[in-house]
Amino acid sequence: MARTYHSEGRQLAYFLRAILVFLGVVLYYSVPGLHWIWLIVFLIVGILIAEMMGLIWTHQRRKSAAGRPYGKSAAGRKKARSNAEHRRTDEDLIRADIDTLSGPEFERLLELYYTDKGYIVQRVGGSGDHEVDLILIDKDGYKIAVQCKRWKKDVGNDIVLRIKAGKQIYGCHDAWIITTSHFTKAAKEAAESLRIRLINGLAVHDMISRWRKERIGADSHRRQR
Repeated sequence: MARTYHSEGRQLAYFLRAILVFLGVVLYYSVPGLHWIWLIVFLIVGILIAEMMGLIWTHQRRKSAAGRPYGKSAAGRKKARSNAEHRRTDEDLIRADIDTLSGPEFERLLELYYTDKGYIVQRVGGSGDHEVDLILIDKDGYKIAVQCKRWKKDVGNDIVLRIKAGKQIYGCHDAWIITTSHFTKAAKEAAESLRIRLINGLAVHDMISRWRKERIGADSHRRQR
């Protein structure tokens, strides 16, 4: 970003230099009898003014960017969004519209949901996760590999095939794919063949909505007591 502001400043300096040099030459030839030394003075002064304006422009642009959190770069926006996510509490996630959640927030919401349903939940995710974000373990030790897809586009059969491998790698008995969108026909066929459970966006909204109502009812009951 610093190089960009510097480049802008240099371009401004070049532009002003051309204008001021031109005006200096015009001024010199428009005043009869001026010594040639004045032409040199006009040119030097014009160049100095142009350079100063370029430096001032660069300084002001950098100062302005420093006053904005992370500037306007793509990396800055991503970091700002990441920090905003970290500021959300678990209660915020539970109350939030699912469609406004990021991928990590959606994973956290499902972690909270299944923990509340009595599972031990292990977070996996990250590089080399083999399409497994969560591992659910019930009271009998039954392990389920879960892939969470906070997507708008339909989930394809490639994800189904990958979580099949992830299920085996993590030693799970079952595998689920949970998405906020839908599944392609090929994904449904592959899942049926491989015995992988698919939970689409409609089902997710329904189960989270019912869970919220249960929590509200439980909270009201505790307050009444």
